[in-house]
Amino acid sequence: MRTRAAALATEQLVEDTASSELARSKSAVAAVVAGFFAAAGAHRDVLLGPVTLLVAGVGTGGRVYDGRLRQPGLGARRPRGFVSEDVPVASRVALSTSIAALTVALAYDQRATLTAVARAGAKAATAAGAEARARVLDRIAAVGPAALSESSFVRPLLHLASPSEGGLLTPADFVATEDVTAAAQERVVDGVTWLAAPWADSQAEPAPGADRHSVCAVDAEGVYAALCYEQIGSGLDVTALELVAPLAAVPVRRGTPRVTPGTRLPAFTPVAIACDDTGAPVEVTATRQAGLRGPPLHLSVARGSGRWLVVTRR
Repeated sequence: MRTRAAALATEQLVEDTASSELARSKSAVAAVVAGFFAAAGAHRDVLLGPVTLLVAGVGTGGRVYDGRLRQPGLGARRPRGFVSEDVPVASRVALSTSIAALTVALAYDQRATLTAVARAGAKAATAAGAEARARVLDRIAAVGPAALSESSFVRPLLHLASPSEGGLLTPADFVATEDVTAAAQERVVDGVTWLAAPWADSQAEPAPGADRHSVCAVDAEGVYAALCYEQIGSGLDVTALELVAPLAAVPVRRGTPRVTPGTRLPAFTPVAIACDDTGAPVEVTATRQAGLRGPPLHLSVARGSGRWLVVTRR
């Protein structure tokens, strides 16, 4: 395919949305973030799941934006802990920092705003008949990460997963965090330098029925971006928001040190960017994990002749 900008995804709706945003804003970062929001609007089990965004451009190096799940319980005393293996579902609920991470990424890029790309999610939610989820996404479009600390969002989750319900969630867990970006890690494989998330080797087991997706894009300015997200499948149904909360937190066990609140939890991160001998990015790859709801799928957008791109899907 002879093109200077392209977007690919493991879901058709996500790819269509990313391609439209790429044509509108000319930004690979905005394209993949818009694709994520489309998935978050269409599916009830995406918005609260983990997200990782990897970005590299000519002369800028690689950056990773960390929207992984975090262990809840900030600001709370250590609970006594459970004795048996049979623990409440609420004790496993964790929260993502995806919206804070994606907001920072868009601020760095400056060719698009969270308002514009989040509206893709509200539109997809409305099309899916999920008006409550559309309202959440509309608030994210309007006020950014602060939407997730508003009572209309916080109260339904605390009602289901606060300490009084056997969970760990506290109001402090909903305050937007700022430590969401890091330098990409370089890895040399068969003589090729790849950029990846520092935690790429720390993989979490998928929940039953989960599906792990990716979207990648390259724009005409030579910025390469890849984002991976999870359709988490089984979790805690938050009916009031038409969302599903992930069950990835580690319950506190009596007599065992607890996982420190705020600790990032393992996440599947199947995205990478290859660089040439000068350090300039030349290829972005993303993968859909095998053995879940669909077959494995590998996506690649690479620099071909001159500024033309070679787009592959296999």
